[in-house]
Amino acid sequence: MVYHSLKEEVVEILKNEGASTREEIASKLKDNPNRAILMGYLRCLADLEIIDSKDVGRAKLYFLREGSK
Repeated sequence: MVYHSLKEEVVEILKNEGASTREEIASKLKDNPNRAILMGYLRCLADLEIIDSKDVGRAKLYFLREGSK
């Protein structure tokens, strides 16, 4: 399975939906990737300063960083 468009899909979901948990993002993705793969992408996008995350209770919310593309 190729995840070349996963970054674009995640960014589009966060643009449309606002802050979302990993589960909410996974449910809206076309290919429904493995949890570990999605977490890797989310961490990478955070390292690249495209998205930010915030701990809310036991969940983590992901959202687009201000001023990101």
